[in-house]
Amino acid sequence: MGTIPSQRLRVEHPAVQTRLNEEEEAVVIEILRNSPTWTQGEEQRAFEQEFTQYVGCGDSLAVSSCTAALEMAAVLCGLSQKDEVILPAHTFVSSAVPFARAGARLVFADIDPATQLLSAEFVKACLTEKTRVLVVVHLYGLPADMDPLLQVAEEYQLKVVEDVAQAPGAVYKGRKAGAIGDYGCFSFHNQKNISTLGEGGMLTLKNSADSERARKLRWMGHWPFMENRSRYWVPAMGDLVSGMQGVWPFNFCLSEVQCAVGRRLLKRLDSIDEQRRTQANLVRSLLADIPELSFQHVPEGHVHAYHLLVARYDGAQSQITRDDLIDLLYHDYGIKCIVQYRPLYRSELFQSFGYENTRLPNTDHFFDNMISFPFWSDMPESTLNYMAESVRSAVQKLRKRV
Repeated sequence: MGTIPSQRLRVEHPAVQTRLNEEEEAVVIEILRNSPTWTQGEEQRAFEQEFTQYVGCGDSLAVSSCTAALEMAAVLCGLSQKDEVILPAHTFVSSAVPFARAGARLVFADIDPATQLLSAEFVKACLTEKTRVLVVVHLYGLPADMDPLLQVAEEYQLKVVEDVAQAPGAVYKGRKAGAIGDYGCFSFHNQKNISTLGEGGMLTLKNSADSERARKLRWMGHWPFMENRSRYWVPAMGDLVSGMQGVWPFNFCLSEVQCAVGRRLLKRLDSIDEQRRTQANLVRSLLADIPELSFQHVPEGHVHAYHLLVARYDGAQSQITRDDLIDLLYHDYGIKCIVQYRPLYRSELFQSFGYENTRLPNTDHFFDNMISFPFWSDMPESTLNYMAESVRSAVQKLRKRV
C-alpha cells in the first residue's frame, strides 16, 4: 500500500448509490413528453416481463417500494394471529413490520457469525407448530444459504419470503436471489444498487394463482370487466374485485417514468454489481492482513452484490472498540463510517410490542462490533485506496494506545 495523501479526503455514504447515464436521463424526458399515460402502461408491463426473465421467476409485479412488496407477500401468505414468522433481527425494519401487521407473532432467529445471515441451524431452534413463514434476508448483498432453509421449509410446510432489497443480481448456486423462495421482494430506493428515481420495488412470485391475487390487490381492487359489452361504459369503465377474501386492497403502483428507468438500469445491473465486487475485493485485499477486521464470509457458489461493505472490528483483547475506530476515522481522516441495523428487539418500536426480552448472542455481538464503510457504484480507485490506507493507519494508531 502507498502512503496516505497529504490532502485529506472526505468520504461518506452518498444518498444515491448509482447515478443515471445520459441515455437513462433522456428516457425520462421521452416518457414525460410522449407517453400516453404516466402510470400502469407499456413501460410497466415491459419492466415486469424483463425482470421476470432476468431473475428467472414465475412472474413479477412492479410496486411502489420493497416495503409494499413485503406487505403483499405477508398478505399472500394468509397469516393470522395464530401464526409465527421466523426472521433475523439484524435487518431493516421493513423485513418485519408487514408480517407483524398481518397479525403474526415475530420470532427472531440468530445469525451465522461468518455470513451475518439467517441459517437453517438457528431457524430450527425457533420452529414450533405455529411457524408458517421464513423471511430470509440477503443482507448487504450476500445471498443466504438457501438449500438447507428450503429443506426446513419443505419439511414443515412453510412459505419462504426472500427479502432481496439489498441483493439485486446476487446469485446462489446458479439461481438469482428472488427466484428461489415463494416470494421475492426487491427495493429500488436510491440507496440501492439500482433505483427507480428514489423509490420503487418489485414482488416476484412463484405461482400464477398468487400472481393474479397480487395484481388485483395492487391498485385498490380495480379490474377490467372481462366479458364483451355492447356498451363499453355499462355498468362502468372498470370493476372492483376482491383479490383475497377478507383483505382490503392497496395502492402500490409504480409510475411509467420509474418503470422506464428501471428497465434501462436492469440492463446494466450485472455490470454494476461486478464493478461493486471489484471495488469491495480491492478494499478487502488491502486490509486482509488486519486481524481486527473480518468481512462477510462469501461461501462457494454465492455471488455477492455488495450493496454495502461491512466488517466486524474485534478489539476486545486491546479494549479498543468499534466506536474508537469510527471516531478516529471521522476526525483524523474524514471518513464517515456508520453502524446499521440495530437488532429490532433493542428498538423502542419493537419493545413497545413486547419483544424486549429477546436476546441473540451472535446478532448482538455482530451489531456491537460492526462497521459499515462508505461505498457506492463507480467509486474511484483513488478513494478506495485512501479509505483502505486510512483504516490501516487508524488501526495502527489504536494499537499504540494499549
